[in-house]
Amino acid sequence: MSNELWLALAIVFIIEGIMPMLMPKQWQKMLTSVSQQPTDKVRKYAGCLVVTGFVLLFIL
Repeated sequence: MSNELWLALAIVFIIEGIMPMLMPKQWQKMLTSVSQQPTDKVRKYAGCLVVTGFVLLFIL
């Protein structure tokens, strides 16, 4: 893998780890509320995030 890909992965890990590190109780509440959502709704939300990520990747 190229260095840029490893850098991007490192940034994702940092961003994903900030919320549970700084606000663990609120993060747990958010995970609980997401887990109670219908599967279709979660899948659509995740799909939008993936498409947005690809669009940003190709624009930048």
